[in-house]
Amino acid sequence: MADLELFEHDTEAFTPGETRAIFDFEAAIHNSGLHDCFDSFTIEHVRWHETEFGQDTTRDMLREHAGMLNTWYLAVDRLLGDILTCTAEVTRYSTAAGRYVKAAADEYHRTRQNFEHVTTIWSLALLAGGADADYPPPTRAVNYPMQTLTTE
Repeated sequence: MADLELFEHDTEAFTPGETRAIFDFEAAIHNSGLHDCFDSFTIEHVRWHETEFGQDTTRDMLREHAGMLNTWYLAVDRLLGDILTCTAEVTRYSTAAGRYVKAAADEYHRTRQNFEHVTTIWSLALLAGGADADYPPPTRAVNYPMQTLTTE
């Protein structure tokens, strides 16, 4: 469970409706164990799985993980609708809710990108006939002072 006080820093607290939506989301993703399935999802793990169980079983495992990502996506999508705060002036996200939704969506997107990267490396290795696919490392940002691409 995320420390909700971090999202409320220097702004109003979550409303009861926002808190309920967050608890539902956390139950669907973190408390269900779905999130944990991706904690050790690396190319090394997938290659180990292939060695232990074979290509067909590994393909099935990747499909199962893709299904879990779809469940995660649907949970984020539901959160987006459930966490809206309706005011007299406009329908909007409170500051705390906006922070939480952004963090939840960022975590989903990082996990999905990692899944796609690992799956692509594994698939290209099959086509190349070996474990060393010629594929660049995952990058997510630019470090301008160091003039490099980074994984953070």
